[in-house]
Amino acid sequence: MRILFATVSPFKQGPAGPTSDLASARYRVVIPARQLSRLGHEVGLATLPAGGWPKALLDTPRDTLVISKSFHAENEVLAAAARERGMRVVVDLCDDHFDHPQFGAHFHRLAELAHEVVASTPEMAQSVLRHTGREARVVGDPVEGPRREPAFAPRLPALRIVWFGHTGNLDGLAAKGGELVRLSQQMPVRLTVVTTPAPEVTALLTDIANDNPSRIQIRLMAWSVEATWMALEDADLVWIPSALEGNRAAKSANRLTESLWAGRAVVADAVPAYLQFADLVPIGVPLDEAVPALLQDASVEGRLREAQRRIAAHFSDFVIGREWARAVGDTATPALRLNLGCGDKILPGYVNVDVVEARAGMKPDVVCDLRNLSPFAPDSADEILSVHVVEHFWRWEVADILREWVRVLKPGARMVIECPNVASACAAFLQDPGGASYEDQRGQRTMWVLYGDPAWKDPLMIHRWGYTPESLMRLLAEVGLTDLRQEAAQFKLREPRDMRVTGMKPAIA
Repeated sequence: MRILFATVSPFKQGPAGPTSDLASARYRVVIPARQLSRLGHEVGLATLPAGGWPKALLDTPRDTLVISKSFHAENEVLAAAARERGMRVVVDLCDDHFDHPQFGAHFHRLAELAHEVVASTPEMAQSVLRHTGREARVVGDPVEGPRREPAFAPRLPALRIVWFGHTGNLDGLAAKGGELVRLSQQMPVRLTVVTTPAPEVTALLTDIANDNPSRIQIRLMAWSVEATWMALEDADLVWIPSALEGNRAAKSANRLTESLWAGRAVVADAVPAYLQFADLVPIGVPLDEAVPALLQDASVEGRLREAQRRIAAHFSDFVIGREWARAVGDTATPALRLNLGCGDKILPGYVNVDVVEARAGMKPDVVCDLRNLSPFAPDSADEILSVHVVEHFWRWEVADILREWVRVLKPGARMVIECPNVASACAAFLQDPGGASYEDQRGQRTMWVLYGDPAWKDPLMIHRWGYTPESLMRLLAEVGLTDLRQEAAQFKLREPRDMRVTGMKPAIA
């Protein structure tokens, strides 16, 4: 399918392709476009220029037009032209402006022109239904930042709190600043605010700090994606106060999910999208009441891990990409083929899974520990491929890990394992022990097979056990696979250094 995303958001080139400084553009355009490309679709991005859309924009044959983050009448003209050419028009709404005196009429007209309306939250979908009578498909925001191990061990006496976001959200901080002041009467606090600097921002933060200057320190950091992740890593806790008046009820959960994904405890106001995590973190509890309770709660880190599991299951690029595929009219259910331990080898047609957020700028579709494939249901995968991964696990743990992979595999589906062949490495070493013992490329067929490439300087890249075709087939039989066979290796250096063994999960009788 040929898809064009049209938006007001400017793009720039990042290590893994186009990106944007606007969060909504990354969540609603860049990541969906990348995932649709990985599903085999041809995807283009277009930014509205100052003079309006060029007439030639739709000359390239397209099947679907997605209009995102629109405030301009030019998009009504574009949508109408796309319909005339037989294109499917999808309008994505992540802000509730139906009652806005300037933009309300535009939102109504776009909804009328759309074949499909996408909403970022159930509350946004309810607003669409209320104002237009149309059902909207809900597609949430994917989680974007680095996943960190949950940690809640404040280095008192000063509690390090982070607030981050667009300046448009600072009214929540202004409305709830008294909670911070009351907390400072119990313990010193250091608040880091990550946003775009402006005189009104400085004035607001100065007013809050002046309410208890000896016990409140406030630092303003200029917003960037990188600054946000750095601030989260340094924080004890994230605070997300909100002003829920007007159209704020339709806001997405992205600030909450990003904070939880970063492993941080969160105190947030009761935005409807946040309530799905209310059993795990304090939602709707004032900051000065929530923090003392958290400090006495030994289960905080465990609940953060459960939050991360929930995020991986519902907010991964993989899940969001498949929801977008349905929104743009892809009615076929693509085969669920998992590339486990993908590293920087992102394979089209596969859901690429790794425990590391990115390698060499390449981000997997799903970030999770391969020991626990919780984002995937039992008997759901049509194929599991794992290339040079099993050798990175300890021998005493690998059988349980493979059983977890078998759990996800459909009955009758195939697992493919490629890894170095220890027998080949030993033979090559004995032919030339002196030349084969180097740590550089000269040891690629020998020492690297046994220990991994030391140039990575990464414990995750160390080899912890080695296999021959026979020993790997015994292991796969132990975890329940049948019809085991050796095939020609297709990745890395291939034969004879590497090997491929395949097996089938028995079909249900």
